Parts: sequence; structure tokens; C-alpha cells
Amino acid sequence: MNIELEELPIFPRNANENARGERKESRTENGMAGLLPVLSARRCDRRESCVEKGVSHILEKVPPAPSANRVERKESRLENGTPNITGSVSPLHSRVFGMRERASRQLQNTASVNGSKPITEPIAVALRRIVFGQCPAPIKAEYFSRGPGLVFREAERDLGYALMVSHAAGLPIANSLMMALQTHILRILLFDVRPSRVYQPDPLKPSFSMQQEALCTAITDIIWTAGGCHYGVLCLPHPIHIHVEESDHFNADGVTEKLNILECQDREELQYFVRRNLFLFQQDPGPALLLLIYSAVLARGIDRIAEDMGTRWITGTNSYLSSLINYSGDISFSALNLILSGRAASYLHNGTHFQEDKDKIMIDQHGIQARSPIGLLLWMRTEEKTAAYKLGSRLKTPVYPIWLIIASEQSGVLFSDDRDLLRDYRSEIRFELHYHTSSHNQLTPAVLVIRTKLPLEVPEEDVALPTLDKIIRTKWSGARVSWNGLTPFL
Repeated sequence: MNIELEELPIFPRNANENARGERKESRTENGMAGLLPVLSARRCDRRESCVEKGVSHILEKVPPAPSANRVERKESRLENGTPNITGSVSPLHSRVFGMRERASRQLQNTASVNGSKPITEPIAVALRRIVFGQCPAPIKAEYFSRGPGLVFREAERDLGYALMVSHAAGLPIANSLMMALQTHILRILLFDVRPSRVYQPDPLKPSFSMQQEALCTAITDIIWTAGGCHYGVLCLPHPIHIHVEESDHFNADGVTEKLNILECQDREELQYFVRRNLFLFQQDPGPALLLLIYSAVLARGIDRIAEDMGTRWITGTNSYLSSLINYSGDISFSALNLILSGRAASYLHNGTHFQEDKDKIMIDQHGIQARSPIGLLLWMRTEEKTAAYKLGSRLKTPVYPIWLIIASEQSGVLFSDDRDLLRDYRSEIRFELHYHTSSHNQLTPAVLVIRTKLPLEVPEEDVALPTLDKIIRTKWSGARVSWNGLTPFL
């Protein structure tokens, strides 16, 4: 298309602009036909120039080839292989297992993927042994790639704060771990006052974005607390690559052998990577709970986890006397305490108790060392069995009015949105508690009214109390519980 340039006003400032105007008129009159040969000729000239130089401009950014010494060292490592330390050295005393600084140095020797390091066989074996007791061992998919995903119920609706339990008959340990994570989500929704917090008119009906942010912050807090609030580790599975092959020491489980391990010295950095990879924790079914446990274990250190549990290494069986999780799926207080407070204590009492074993050797029984941010209440069918756990005040009276509830093999969360409930005794005369269960059958909120100063109308032994009422009375003795017209479901 030709344009009559004489009709357009042109105001050149100098001779250069006049020349540009003449070239523009020439191109407009001749069309693009005259321009294409020139462009083609220029491309040919540049291509010939690159060929003559023997290098492309893209290849200029490629780093130089490694020196002969580096190649020789690499070949030497490949020929010698990785030292097999898992069979002869106890993970409690090996330099590979546990201490974060030494584990960091070993991770630096592996190839990095987006800032992370692929897992090695010694670390994979150590993880499986401290978490599940032994390795190699039979694989139960519910613990690995077929576990529950961390998916919320519908946003901005009743129970919008709650994680959705998709498996009707999930393993008790899996359900209890989800409820332990749920306590942190509630703590963030109800009481988090950090500047990044997005205002919500009703924190128990969060928006979708607030659901995601609360989950991301909860995962970050659990890992960061396990690392002593100065170190974090994030375990993420690679979708394709397998870093650890099966051997006499390790059998594949579909997750552990694919892990990339990311170490973080800054909490904000850890939360950034959790947020970027949050979808991995929301795959349903998926490895969410295993990734959380693995990350917390490596952040705290495998030897410190073993010390928390008071367990010891049995050389003959290549296994630990006890582990965080057992294959039967029973509830483990070591795993729950790791999620709640960052320490894998096997006991629920305050401090450390000492007990003689059958050989008259004093054994340390590590309990809760400080007031827990999240509480725990339990009922084990009878008063005698419940009292045997010696639940201490550091779990009964936590920093926040949120409690993980354990009733034999069932679990749930009991919480109040009143921060002053545990600060002022007058608030405990009459108050409300919300209860959320791990059962998929709960469709509406359950708000209980608790009264602690009313006399009982009938003798205690004549009252058939619901289990949750009995649990509440382990904290508030003689409390009267009203279910507000709901049929008690625990």
C-alpha cells in the first residue's frame, strides 16, 4: 500500500532527519521488495562470519571444559563409588546422620537441581529407618504415594477452615497427623498478626487465597520450629528422576528415592519454596504427610530425633528399637509432638523422668520441655488407661486455646477463638469451644458451651457421658457440656 507522503507534515530538525525521511520515502515507494534482498544478504554475511570464526554467538555463554585434573578426580570418584557406611556404622554415631552442619557438607557433594540436592542412599536409608523403624522393609502405599492430600473444604463456607478427609477409613496415624497440622492452620487463621496477614471478616470462613496462605505458613512453621527456628529443610520428589537405586540396604517406595533436598537458612526463603511447591502437598492421594515428616526430621537432625524418642540403634537387626511411625498405623505421640512443638518426645509428661529398665539401668523418658504452643487432650477408653499417659500441664494449658484431641484411634481439634480463655480464669466460667473431627461425616460446625461452676443435677456415676465430654473434664474438672442441640458424635 502506497502512501502519499507529500500530504503528511514533516518537520525535520537537521540533515540527519532529512536523510531518514528520504530513505523512508524510498522504502514506501518501492514497498518491501527492495528491503528483503538487503536483509537476506545481511543474514548471510552474519552466518558466514560465525562459521569463519568457528563459534556461534549462543555458544559464547557455554563455560569452558573442565580441566584434566577435574576430570580425573570425577573418574576416580565414579570408580571408587560411595563408601557404604550404612551397614557398619550406627546412624546415631555416623557423621552422615543427624548433625545439620555435617549433613549439609554431604549434600553439597551432590548435583543441584534448582538449588536442591538429590538424596543419597545413606540419607534415604537413615530416613526410612528413623521414620519407619527399618529399611529395607515392606511398603504400604498409604504411607508413601497414596496418602491423604492437604485439601480444604469449600472456601467462604462453614468449615472452610478445615482440611477435607477424603478417605473414610484412613489410618489412625494419618488422620491424627492431619489434625495436628489443622491445629497450626487454626492458630494462623485465628491469632496470626503478622503484617502479611490478609484481613478476613470471619477467619473460620477463609477465602481460597487465605486457605492457601494458611497452609503454606503452617507447613513452614512446623519445619522451621523443628530446625530450632534457624534452619529448615524441604523434601520434594522429582517427577521423573530416581536418585537412589534398589540395593541390599534400600528398597524403593515410590517417593524416598526421588527426593530433592533443599536447605534453607532463612525462614522467608523456606516459605517461598513451600509456596512454590504447595501443589505437591495437595495431591490427593499423594505423599504430603510423608514429605512433611521427612522435612521436619532432617531439619531437626536424625540423631536428635532418636534422642527425643529415647530410642537406640540395634546393630544386629539394622533397625531402631522404636520409630516415629509403625506399619500398623497406630497413633504415635512422637510424630504428633514433632508436629505440635518441634520435638519428637515419646512421652506427654512435663520435663524428663527417669525409669529403671529390667536390667536396673536408668532410662531417660523425655517429655514436654516447655509450654507447647498447641495443646493435647486425650481419652483412652478408661480413666486408668488415660491416667497412665501422665499428660502434663504443658500440653493441657498451651499458649493458644487450641487442642489436638486423641480418643483411642479417633482424632480431632478442640479450639476457642478467644485468646483470653487461658489468660484470665474468669473467662473459664462459661465459654464456647469449637470441635472439628477427622471424620468425613461432619458437615456442620459443632460449637459446645462449657460451664465450670454449675452443680451436677444427678450423681456422676449415673451419667452416660459422651467421650468428648470426658476429654473436656480432664482439663476442666466437673465441667458441664452442652452440644447446642447436636447429637454427640464423639
